[in-house]
Amino acid sequence: MKKVKSVLYRIVFIIVFSLLAKSCVSDYIYEGDKDKIAERQQMLDDNTFVMADLSNEYTETTLAKVIKTYTFNYTFTVDGRTYTDEISLTKLPNFPQLKLYYLKGDPNIVSKDPQADINSENKKGKSVTDLIVGIVWGVLALLILLSFFGGKKAAEPKEAKKPIATNTNTRSAEQIELERKAKEDPNRFLPK
Repeated sequence: MKKVKSVLYRIVFIIVFSLLAKSCVSDYIYEGDKDKIAERQQMLDDNTFVMADLSNEYTETTLAKVIKTYTFNYTFTVDGRTYTDEISLTKLPNFPQLKLYYLKGDPNIVSKDPQADINSENKKGKSVTDLIVGIVWGVLALLILLSFFGGKKAAEPKEAKKPIATNTNTRSAEQIELERKAKEDPNRFLPK
């Protein structure tokens, strides 16, 4: 059972590390998501925003014991249709409403700050950090994959070699019979 769990864990790690490597390397190669940049620019050009109502409850998450994020559910209405989703914020808002930009053709696509999103996407590919991190994830995935093939099997215990019996007994059959009878004699322990 332990072996099956070990194999499953390794498979999961290979998949996760491979996806992380692909994501980091593609960010470097393609220099950010061009579609996301175009969508955020369209939001700015159309100046389509709405005041979304935030829920009273939120989920607080602490990342690396330093960064806190607050996840709220929000609701807004555009053209008589209500849209609901959740958004993560780095600061607690002062008001129960939040200004959200949305894409005119698809109001499900929103952004709190489209210009910051554009800047973030444009920075991708400018630094070698994404490439290095992607390579590290890829190497980790490869090492785990190689552990499937390169692992040493546990050495099977070798049986101790038994010495080859040699007959050095030169006693006769009569002597052997007398010794056997002497061992069976109940009076053998009595004084003589």
